[in-house]
Amino acid sequence: MALTLSRLRKALEVMDEAELRELIEALYKASTDNKRLLAAQLEGDSSELLEAYVKALQKCFDPKKSELKVAPVRKALQNYLRVASPLEALQAKIRYVRTALAYWDKVAYWTEQHDTALGNMFEEITQGTLQYTEHQDLLESVHKLGQEFIAQEKKYGYFGWQVEIYRSFEDKLDVNT
Repeated sequence: MALTLSRLRKALEVMDEAELRELIEALYKASTDNKRLLAAQLEGDSSELLEAYVKALQKCFDPKKSELKVAPVRKALQNYLRVASPLEALQAKIRYVRTALAYWDKVAYWTEQHDTALGNMFEEITQGTLQYTEHQDLLESVHKLGQEFIAQEKKYGYFGWQVEIYRSFEDKLDVNT
């Protein structure tokens, strides 16, 4: 039977301090991801997680590669998002969308699944950014993404939904300001 979160909690409740320390050390030694997460949590330094995410992003969206595999970069992003502030999370997602759009413009290979994931992430970005309208750099990044979606929609005809998301963002932004 797979270990559920509730079973894990019950097991941790009965462990003493030494057993917990051993478990954490074993997890630390088990994987690089665990080391990065523990460093971010215990030392307040998420730079290694961000660096791993950026490397995975560059590797995933390399136009020289014949196949697009987003699972490793999505995992790296999720690891980073566990410790990132809300603003850092938005910036990381913006980086993902910007990189994906640059890839798409060079390699006209895109599945409906990728399109949906990109649209969902862009929608998260626009909704999140509306909570930080005082951050001009964030607003500017979203506007640049929106303009890129518009340009690629005109060029390829694939990003109508994302353009609608951007237009909705602009409308909500006008109402809030």
